[in-house]
Amino acid sequence: MHFKFLDQFKKESFLVMSAAEIESEIHFMKTYSIMKWDELISMFQMFPVEKISLSDYIEFCSNNALFVTKCSNMLNTLMLKYHKDPEVYITAATYEFDDQNNIESARQYFAEGLKYHKNCKRLYLEEFWVEVQHLEKTAGASLPIAMEKYRNLIKRFEDDIEFHFVLLEKAIKLSAVRELQCNIVRDMVNKYRHSELMWQKLAKIHFDGFIYHQETEQLQYDKNYISCIKNCIKTYEDGLKENLPLKNKHKLWNFYIDHIIEIRKSYRMKKETIRSFMNETMERAFQEAHNNKAIYKSQHYIYWTKNTNKGYHKVLRKAVEVIKDNVELWSYLITHYLNSDSLELGIETFQAGVRALKCKSLPLWQLLILYLANTHPKLLQQFYREGSYFPFPEVNLVMRPEYLEWSVVHNGILSTRELFVELKDIKPECKRLYITMISYELTQNTGITKLKTIRKLYNDVCNAFGQTDIGVWSDCIRFEYKYGSRKLVKEIYKASLLCLEPSLRNGMTKEFEKLKHEFVENNSNNSKDGGIIVIDDDE
Repeated sequence: MHFKFLDQFKKESFLVMSAAEIESEIHFMKTYSIMKWDELISMFQMFPVEKISLSDYIEFCSNNALFVTKCSNMLNTLMLKYHKDPEVYITAATYEFDDQNNIESARQYFAEGLKYHKNCKRLYLEEFWVEVQHLEKTAGASLPIAMEKYRNLIKRFEDDIEFHFVLLEKAIKLSAVRELQCNIVRDMVNKYRHSELMWQKLAKIHFDGFIYHQETEQLQYDKNYISCIKNCIKTYEDGLKENLPLKNKHKLWNFYIDHIIEIRKSYRMKKETIRSFMNETMERAFQEAHNNKAIYKSQHYIYWTKNTNKGYHKVLRKAVEVIKDNVELWSYLITHYLNSDSLELGIETFQAGVRALKCKSLPLWQLLILYLANTHPKLLQQFYREGSYFPFPEVNLVMRPEYLEWSVVHNGILSTRELFVELKDIKPECKRLYITMISYELTQNTGITKLKTIRKLYNDVCNAFGQTDIGVWSDCIRFEYKYGSRKLVKEIYKASLLCLEPSLRNGMTKEFEKLKHEFVENNSNNSKDGGIIVIDDDE
């Protein structure tokens, strides 16, 4: 099958092959070294060249001595025509530079590609990277050409700070191109001095050992880790002294804090001198950032809280003053007071947190419930009541059923029935409240629990939620099958079809068939009442 390539070429029907088939043929020929040179040339001349096929061809030539000398000639012919994929030019130029050590051919292919792809940043970057490597190879002799390329690039992509950063990243990969590196850093500092991104980038290269002295405009490399850290910290602090717009200065504060955290997580923090310096730096930076109202990430305050030498709660109080809508910060502060048995401060902070968080305050309620249940059970009922009437459904829909559960354990079923009547009238209606009350009624013996009581609960819950909830109808029918009367089952099913939204009616029908199978067909050998347990009716 793989010889189709040669057969079609000889029959002049080569044009019917797809790009994928051509690539497959090249791969086969590369593996078994059976392609004729003139056939290969014709193939590349007749069809669009793509990066994959060209890469395979170059690899094929590199692995076969017979073709190595012909590869560059082939590329020279091939690169004179237009290629829609700029990667083709990059592949050819890189091969000439890396494998053939031919910088002139590499430059030629880049120049050819840029004639057709004038806005392709990747082409420009790869061309620049080749010049950086060549500058290293020539020990700086090709600096004028590299500088010219660099100057043209920053002029073409003027004000593109990210592109400038990428050029810098390319240049600092190699050590013997210091003058080029220095020029790139100098231009970056002078042109983007009022950008917080520039100060962050400068701090990062200082941290990596590339120290730029703004006074002398010179760049040097320093391997000493503590020197790198100090230069990095100083750079952030110098940037914060610049006349940056307030929003940009706040961003720089957060870059600074993130970098401090990153450094403090390093394994090198085990050294006492570094640890002591960074602890002092952290306290100063976080405090100044807070004073400037520049910390807007809750995780920054939490980190500060966990690592400060100052009062834990003092930092948290500062945090909730600035970031008032973060549940985690309020929870940390309340937990601190409760763990210190400062109930009064805990409740005071809870109330402030609830006012700030409103509908998001449920975790604070649950925190206080857990604490009060173990320490001040007498306060718990009042707390549940306040939560049940709290004017946000996100809280009261949870608190009401929990209050009911607490009541049945501590006050008994009779008081709980009275409480249920009170709680069910609070808006919005709470399905879980009904389900909880039904479950407790079902646990009572038949002398206390009456059929009509539970049936009324099901009637109410179906009226309230039956338009959109198949489950409440299913539970109601199941109850009648198990404890009530099968005569009512069909009526309840008919009522469900009238009440449910049209899109849910098919689902209800399927559910009803399952219930019939469960309670009727499976119990067909039982008594005429289907073995149903009957609960005494109300007197």
